[in-house]
Amino acid sequence: MTTSSKAKPVRKRRRYKARFFVIMICLISAIGYGAFRSFSGLPDTRTYIDPYARIDSLDELDEKTREAALLFLEIAEDRGLDVIVTETYRTQERQDYLYAKGRTAPGSIVTWTKDSRHTRRNAFDIAKNVIGHEYDDPEFFRKCAEIAKSIGLTAGYYWEPNQDMPHFETDIFTRIKYPDGYNKP
Repeated sequence: MTTSSKAKPVRKRRRYKARFFVIMICLISAIGYGAFRSFSGLPDTRTYIDPYARIDSLDELDEKTREAALLFLEIAEDRGLDVIVTETYRTQERQDYLYAKGRTAPGSIVTWTKDSRHTRRNAFDIAKNVIGHEYDDPEFFRKCAEIAKSIGLTAGYYWEPNQDMPHFETDIFTRIKYPDGYNKP
């Protein structure tokens, strides 16, 4: 009887080791996939006449972010929100320039990082398409953030303490959700 009672804990330990092994394999695979997705677009071989210029073309975004941006814009239009995309991709030179503002260069702080998703083609910024009132309507940005959240985008509106109302982004875990009445192109 003593041998069979000792055999049970050994089997249990083997079962736990097997589960641990499977979980670790899944975790390592997920991290590897994330690293692949993060670096698959790098290095960026495109050149720009003015690397400090603002780029607002949705064609400059990666495929998933572009798809999400188009869906976001379609829903916003259907809800009567007059949205304009103000910036998509940023060169690293532009990101560094914006980061310096309010720190080592004159002006107000406009970004909180040198490692923006804009530089990876995974983010876009918007404004209200009303001249003189592009950024002064918090209710407009709240409604936009709700749309973004409902379709799987991350909205800078919800960030604390550095709220970034006009900012929207995707990451490796983003899954675009199409509400009823909207279809994937």
